[in-house]
Amino acid sequence: MSNGPIRILIADDHTVVREGLSTMINRGTDMCVVGEAADWPEAVEQVSVHRPDIALLDVRMPGMSASEGVAEIHRECPEVGIVMLSAFDAEEDVYGVMQAGASGFMLKSCSGTELRECVRIVHSGGTLLGLGPAAKLAERIQAPELTGRQAQILQLLAEGRTNKEIGDALKITRRHGKAAR
Repeated sequence: MSNGPIRILIADDHTVVREGLSTMINRGTDMCVVGEAADWPEAVEQVSVHRPDIALLDVRMPGMSASEGVAEIHRECPEVGIVMLSAFDAEEDVYGVMQAGASGFMLKSCSGTELRECVRIVHSGGTLLGLGPAAKLAERIQAPELTGRQAQILQLLAEGRTNKEIGDALKITRRHGKAAR
């Protein structure tokens, strides 16, 4: 963490978005833009060159997937805080980039105040998801990837049933040391 303004690299494949973000970031005194990129490979390169405090990255840019790009940046410069921006809150996008090492995810419909606050939180070591992305991630976490049978067994275990009781309830018998159906 630097003592001066928060140093930010902006990456978006749309010039007008980069220029708008740069203007908004540079408007305050506690943040400044140190570099820009238009695709994932350039973003990875620019992060290595500029070593910003925060990389503010569009999810959907050419060159590689967002989760690959985030993972690459995280490998190159693990100290860089990563905040993702997207017009969409697709569950896979949110989950993938957070798993890869991002600490923030905001929709492009957020206000400048909300985005700057997210940058400050991530810069201080926190994590922040905008309302839409947070809801998508919560859905993902609450929907475990279990089969119906696994869910039944887990429910019976949670009720405190023994293996024999579970077997009886699900009509599973033991034959020659192995469970048979």
